[in-house]
This record gives sequence, structure tokens and C-alpha cells, in this order.
Amino acid sequence: MASPNYAARGYKDIKVYLDGAVAVVTLNRAKQRNTYVHSLVVEIVDVFDLLDRDDRVRVVVFTAEHTAPAYCSGADISSSWDTLFGKEEDKEGPHVLVCPAAHRDSGGIVTMAIFRCRKITIAAVNGHAVGIGVTGLQLPFDFRFVWAGAKLALPFVRRGIAAEATSGYLLPRLIGHAKATALLLTGGTFMPDSPYLQGLYHQVLPTREEVFPAALAFAKELAANTSQTAVAVTKALLWRGGDTIEAHHLIDSRAISELARARDGNEGTRAFMERRAANFQDTLGENMGNWMPWWSEIETKYRRAKL
Repeated sequence: MASPNYAARGYKDIKVYLDGAVAVVTLNRAKQRNTYVHSLVVEIVDVFDLLDRDDRVRVVVFTAEHTAPAYCSGADISSSWDTLFGKEEDKEGPHVLVCPAAHRDSGGIVTMAIFRCRKITIAAVNGHAVGIGVTGLQLPFDFRFVWAGAKLALPFVRRGIAAEATSGYLLPRLIGHAKATALLLTGGTFMPDSPYLQGLYHQVLPTREEVFPAALAFAKELAANTSQTAVAVTKALLWRGGDTIEAHHLIDSRAISELARARDGNEGTRAFMERRAANFQDTLGENMGNWMPWWSEIETKYRRAKL
């Protein structure tokens, strides 16, 4: 694809810029405590689709202004909950998984847009976070940096609603079922050093001001020293591998075979032998092709057909 002009997209609720091969996406609703609204959903989904396909980008950092009242203070519930749902909700029925007209949680839509990005993604959580600020805007990222003083609230059961944004799927896989149960069924507020959050954050920083610089430095190191195609394949293997060890063996064997013959695979070997930094040049747009069946639209259609 042609390199997108992010400034021309007319985003209001986010700001986007490129710092070399790192894309920085910043929440731009500080006056509203970075609350989550429909227009923000539209912009996040749009930008992560573009970032996924922009070969200039190797790493994405998502953050807020450290001076904002919160990283994200949750959904804007100033209007009635009823406005979130329409008549299409009645079409849900017993075939929810295959009914395209039924309601879809906007938090989950955002989560999946971030989750599907084949680049390395980093959440720099430099403020308090509530609800979707924890679930959709943290869990689908590959790495999470956080301020030690951040208050992290998952109040769903205390508000009479379900845990949203696919958190019931992601959280147990990230930290374990018992810890996820403690977080989601108590509806409490936790700090990053809570034993229930152990393992979720890549780094905990003492001040808000330190979070984004630490995340950006980490992003730049990864952008300079990792292969874009190898990252995409490895992310797929982590989340979309086989259901059994035998099935996964077939998939990662194919991945190794394909990448070893590619330009980056050869460059990585030569760089190691010559004791120098690798100069990876393969891109998703030019070199990925259609050889990843567990990532393709074909597999998606196959899974839907089985339901």
C-alpha cells in the first residue's frame, strides 16, 4: 500500500506521528479524562489497520499525555446505556457467533483491531485506568509499561455488566485463570504491584513522566533489531498456532522453512557470523505472501463454516 498520511486522516481523539520506524499514538481527550466514546473507537480501528499495513512501521506505542487526569477513565456513560444498543440486539438469538447483524461490543472491536496488528505493539500506561482503559487499551498489546502509582479498576460486576473487550479471553491467557478470576469477579481496584497482576507488565516505572520515554526507547531498540516478517509470524505462532503439539509442530515447521529462505533469514545468519548488527529489509507488504494459513481469510471462513 502507499504510505498513509496520518495527519490527513483528520483524527480528533488521537494524535499520531512517526518517530523513525516507531509509530506513536496518543489519546487526545485529556479534558474529558480520556474517556472512551464512539468516535475514539472509529479512529483507533482505522489507525491500527493502517499501521498494520504501513511497511514503514515496525513498532507501535500507544499512550496518553502524562499530564492528563487519566490514561483512560473508562467509557463515557454520561448518556443512557440504552443508547449503546439498537433493535438489532434482538437478532442475537442462539446463533450469536454467525449473526452479522447482532450487537458487537465496541471494546472488543477495538481489542481485535489492536490484537490483529502484525507489528510489535506497546501500551505506555502513564495514568489511572478504568474498565476499557485496562481491558481494550492494555490487554491486546504485546508489551505493557505502567506507572507504579496507577490505579487500575475492573468494576464490571459492581456495575451489573459483563467484563468486556474480550478480557475474559485474554486475561486468563496472560496471567492465569486464578488471577483473572480474582480481578474480574471482585470488581476491585488494583495497583500494578498487586500479586494478581504479576506478569502482566513488562516494566513498572516510579513516575508518570518516565513511562513513555522507557516504552519509546524499548520500541526503538526492537524496531532497529528485529525482522518485520519474523515478528508477524512469531505473533501468529503465539496466538494462532495448532490446537495440539503435533499440529503446532507442522505450522512452525512451515514458518521456519519459509523464513529461512527469505532475505531476512539469510541476513540474520550472515550478521551473526560476521558479528555485526543485522539490516533487515523484508516487509509484510512485499514478502509475506499468502503462506500463513492460520492468519488468512481462508481460515476465518473455514472456522465460520464449522459453526
